[in-house]
Amino acid sequence: MSYALNHAISAYRQATTTVPPTAAVTLLLDEVLNAIALAAKHTRNKEFEEAFLRTNRAIGILKGLRQNLDLDAGGQVAEQMMTMYSSNIRALTAVTGKTDAIVRFTKIATGLLVYRNAWAEMTTLSERAEKPLLDDINGSTDLSNAG
Repeated sequence: MSYALNHAISAYRQATTTVPPTAAVTLLLDEVLNAIALAAKHTRNKEFEEAFLRTNRAIGILKGLRQNLDLDAGGQVAEQMMTMYSSNIRALTAVTGKTDAIVRFTKIATGLLVYRNAWAEMTTLSERAEKPLLDDINGSTDLSNAG
C-alpha cells in the first residue's frame, strides 16, 4: 500500500474519532471537491504537475473512503458506494492530459457534489451550492487563496 493511500486511510480514521462518521465523510468529500477545483485551475494555467498532484489528492481521499467501507455490514449499499468510489477514481485518473479535462472535472464534481450533499443531510453541515463549485472549476472565480 502506498504512503498516500495509508495517509488518506489514517486521516479518515482520525477524523471519525473526532467528529461523527457522517460529518467526516462530508468533510472529506469537500476536500475531494476542493482538490478537483484546484486541479482544474492548474490545468487551465498549464501547471500540469500541480494539477496532477491535486488530482492525486482527490484520488487518495476517495481510495481512503473506499478502503473503509464495511461490505459485510453495509451490504448492497456499501457495494454501490464501492462502485461509485471506484468509478470516480478511474474517471479522475483518466483526466490527466486530456484536452477536455475541465469538462471531465465538471462532470465528476457535479456527481460527487450530489453525493456529498446527501451525506451533509445526515449532519449539521450545510448543503454545498453547485454554482460556486462549477465557477471555481470553470475559472469564473479566483482560487489563488484556496491553498
